[in-house]
Order: sequence, then structure tokens, then C-alpha cells
Amino acid sequence: MKNCLMLLPLVLAACMSAPEPATHASTPTAIDTSAPVSAAALARYRWELRDAVDGDNKRLDALFGKADQPLQLDFTAGRVSVSHACNRISGAYTIVEGHLVTTNLLNTMMACSDRTLMERETIIKSVLQGHPMLILTSDGGSPLLTLAADSGQSLTFAGKPSGQVPGS
Repeated sequence: MKNCLMLLPLVLAACMSAPEPATHASTPTAIDTSAPVSAAALARYRWELRDAVDGDNKRLDALFGKADQPLQLDFTAGRVSVSHACNRISGAYTIVEGHLVTTNLLNTMMACSDRTLMERETIIKSVLQGHPMLILTSDGGSPLLTLAADSGQSLTFAGKPSGQVPGS
């Protein structure tokens, strides 16, 4: 009987199921929306504009004139970059008490006759330089990043895994 009791842990271990295989490396980790926004969470995704409202909660339609090229934010190595505005915009950033703090933003100096692209550039630069509050939420499993400016403007971006090819 004593020998049987000594074998019990081995028998129980043999009956256990094998551990689950590791997830695919490119699968993004779920974002904990209850935790403060971190640079690592921002860098996991490219952020495409999904909604934008002004201080009166009216949609900023001018930002949505090019559905195939939404305004996009990318966060990598302490830098934020903006795509699909009139000019490419970038600068260093930090997160301080839940607010995005950027350095002087640099941008290319291309002339742009497209009103939508010009409007995008004006608004995103204003919001980024205004130290917006960062709000991370989820919509059916997809992460949403909202930049809430003191002016009342609110830009919400949907996160796409950063390794994903744009347009797919």
C-alpha cells in the first residue's frame, strides 16, 4: 500500500493533458484597457483613424475624404509618425500621467492642393502638440485609441497589428 501511495503523483502527472502550444509570435497580446496606456501597447499596432469629433461632438467629416488612405499613427522606439496627411509628420514622444507629450514635430515640406490632406495635417498636428489624453478601449476585441484634446476634439483610431500589410 505504501508503494502505491508513492506512485500516485506519477500516475496523476501522466493523466494530465499536455500544455497548450505557444501562440503564434505575430499574434498581438491583448491590451489591458484598465491599465495606463504604455509605449509597448501603442507600438503593437498601426492606428487608423476611425472617428473624429470637434468640441461640440460634431463629426470632423473633412478628415474622412480618402477612405482608402485613412489618417494613420505609428509608434516605434519612442517616436510617433503620421501618415496620409499632406506631409509625413514625426517626432519623439513620452507618456506623462496618461497624456501624450510630443517634442517639436517635424514634417516634410511638400505643397499640397488636396483640401482633405491639408485639413488632416492641421488637425493632427494641433491635437498631438496639445498633449492629448490617451484613452485605450476595445470594440469587439479590436483595440481603439482615442486622443482627447483639451479643445474638445477627440480622434479615435482603430488598432491593426503593426506587422500586418497596409490595406489588407
